[in-house]
Amino acid sequence: MTRRTLLPCRHRGCSALVREPGYCERHAGEAVGWKPDRERGNRHQRGYGAAWDRMRELILKRDRYVCQCEECRSTGRVLPATEVDHRIPKSEGGSDDPVNLCAINVDCHKRKTAKESGRARARRRVG
Repeated sequence: MTRRTLLPCRHRGCSALVREPGYCERHAGEAVGWKPDRERGNRHQRGYGAAWDRMRELILKRDRYVCQCEECRSTGRVLPATEVDHRIPKSEGGSDDPVNLCAINVDCHKRKTAKESGRARARRRVG
């Protein structure tokens, strides 16, 4: 049986070594963030079941399948939308109310989600 190489803890400046990629026991609390679906629950457990599918379709139709992200709207760019996004993320207090939902292009959605993830990481560092 081969032994796994020990890896440094991901916390900046920590010299602890761990067997699995990530954080040592002391810094394990920093590992909060995106989790695999098996840990987060399936889409129904996360609130994206049949009711969400109906709402998603209504929002796409309302927005005529055109991206409504801030960047596209401010520049006048017209991109096809296939996804629905929360204008104010649920993690920041947003809801599934139709006024908080908009049609969004896949690439725009990825870009927006990356920005939101950065804000969440910054909040964890401060708080």
